[in-house]
Amino acid sequence: MLLFDLLANSAERFPQKTALIFPGESISFAALQRQSGQVAARLRSLNIGPGSRVAILHENALAAVVFFWGVIKSGAQVVDVPCLAGTETISGILAESKPLALVASPRQLQRLAKSSEEWIPPMVFTAQAVPSPVAGCRHYSLDEILAAESEPFRPPPISQNAVALIIYTSGTTGRPKGVMLSHRNLISNITSVNQLMGLTSDDSILVVVPLHFIHGRMQLLTHALIGGTMVFSAGFQFPQSVADELIRHKVTGFSGVPYHYSMLLERTSLPAAPPSTLRYVVVTGGAMAPHRLRKLSEALPGVQVHIGYGQTETSPRITNLAPAEVLTKPGSCGLPIPGVRVELVEGDRTFSAPGAAGEVVVSGPNVMRGYVSGDEITSGKIDSRGRLHTGDLGRFDEEGYLYLLGRSSEMIKSAGERVFPREIEAVLEAHPAIRESAALGIPDETLGERIVACVVLHPGMQVKSEEIRTHCLKSLPVVRVPREIHFSEGLPKTSSGKINRSGLAAHFFDIGTAKTYAA
Repeated sequence: MLLFDLLANSAERFPQKTALIFPGESISFAALQRQSGQVAARLRSLNIGPGSRVAILHENALAAVVFFWGVIKSGAQVVDVPCLAGTETISGILAESKPLALVASPRQLQRLAKSSEEWIPPMVFTAQAVPSPVAGCRHYSLDEILAAESEPFRPPPISQNAVALIIYTSGTTGRPKGVMLSHRNLISNITSVNQLMGLTSDDSILVVVPLHFIHGRMQLLTHALIGGTMVFSAGFQFPQSVADELIRHKVTGFSGVPYHYSMLLERTSLPAAPPSTLRYVVVTGGAMAPHRLRKLSEALPGVQVHIGYGQTETSPRITNLAPAEVLTKPGSCGLPIPGVRVELVEGDRTFSAPGAAGEVVVSGPNVMRGYVSGDEITSGKIDSRGRLHTGDLGRFDEEGYLYLLGRSSEMIKSAGERVFPREIEAVLEAHPAIRESAALGIPDETLGERIVACVVLHPGMQVKSEEIRTHCLKSLPVVRVPREIHFSEGLPKTSSGKINRSGLAAHFFDIGTAKTYAA
C-alpha cells in the first residue's frame, strides 16, 4: 500500500462524506480525490514525478491539502517547510532539498521574494492566480488546474520504500534537519497506532497544529486511513474559541501538546462544560505532569486520554500509554507500538533491566530513510544495526513501560551526579502555585553545573523561592534541589509548543531580563 491508496480507498467507501472542513470551506472525499488527481496529472505533464521534490510553504488551508495529495499521487516527494521559520531558515531548507517546484500562499511567497529569490524553485503554485513576485518563475494556480481538462490519475510505479515526505525538524539547537520518510514508514506507523486506538469512520478530529509538523501530517494520514472528518481550527490565539469549536463541530477527537491542554484547562470553559461528543484526546509532543493529567481526566469524564511519545525520525510514534494506565503509570510514556522495538543503550552496552538509565534507541519499519543531508550515520543518529538513537534518556519499569528522563544533551552534571531536568520539573509542577517550569544546568566552578529553576506561576498566585525549595526537599535529595529560582511570566517556546531550552538559557542568563531569587 502507498499513501495515495489511503485517500483512494476512503473516496471509494465514502464519496460524499466531508473529508476536510476549514473556516468557510469544505470538501468531500470524492472531490478531494478528483482535485488532487488533477494536480498530479499537471505535475506529471511538467515532468514532476518519482524522484522529484515539491516544497509546500503554506498555512493550513484547503488548497494546501489538495496540493499535498496531488504531489503524493504524482510520485514526487513533499518537502514540508515551516511557515513560521525565518526567511534565512526557509532559504536554507530550499537550498538543501532542491525542489523542482514550490507550493506557497501569496503571503509566504511575498515574504520569501523580499528576502531572496536565489533559492526559489523555477515553478511556483498558488491557490488562485495572483501576480507572481518572483521574476523568471513559471506560475500555476489551483483554479487554473481544476478548470482545465486532464488525464485520469494513474498510480506511478514506485515502491513502498520510496520517500514520500520530508519534514524539517524544529532546529532548536543547530540547523533544522530534513527527515526523509517513506510510504512504508508512515503507513506502518499510522496503522500500528490505530490498532491501539481503534478509530473508525465515525471519528472526527479538531486540528490545531500546523500541517507542516509531523503531528499534523499524522492526523491527516490517519483520517484518510479511516475515512474520518478533519475540522481545522481557526487558530489557538484565543483558547476559548477552540473550546467552542470542539462543541460546535461535535468532533470525537483532539490531539495536542501539553501547552494546548494547559490553556484549555486554565483559560476556557472546558472544565465546566466538556464537549458531549468528545471520545478521546491524545497528549504528545512533550511530558505532561501527572497532576495535570489527573486534572485533564477529571475535566473530561468518560473521555479516553492517550499519551504518545515519538520523534519526526520515527514517523513519528514510538510508544503509547493506554487510557486505563494514564493514572496508574504516572510519568510513563507507555509501551512500544506494534512492530517497534525500544532498547536502552549506554556506551557499547544494550540492556532492558528495570531501573537503569540509558539512551532510548528505536528500530522498526517506522525509522526514517535518513536525512536530506545524508549524515545520519556519521552523526551517530543511525547506528550500524539500523537503529535510531533518539538522544532521549529513559528507563524501564518492571513491566517494560518506558519513562523518559530528559534529553541526553539536557542532562545536568552537578556535584558528580547525573540529574535529569524532568525529575525536578515534575516536583516543581506539583506545587499548587506553579503552572510550568524548566530546570537548567548553569556552569559552576565548584559543582560543574549548578541547578537553577525557571518557573511560571498560576495567575494571582504568589510564593517565595524558599518555599519552593522546601517543597522540593520533600521529594528530592538536596543535591537535586535548585540552587536558584527564577520567576517569569512565560517560558520561550518552539513553534511546536515545546520549551526552547537553549533560548531559555540565553533569555535568563545572558540577557538577564528576569528577576532572580537566589537561595
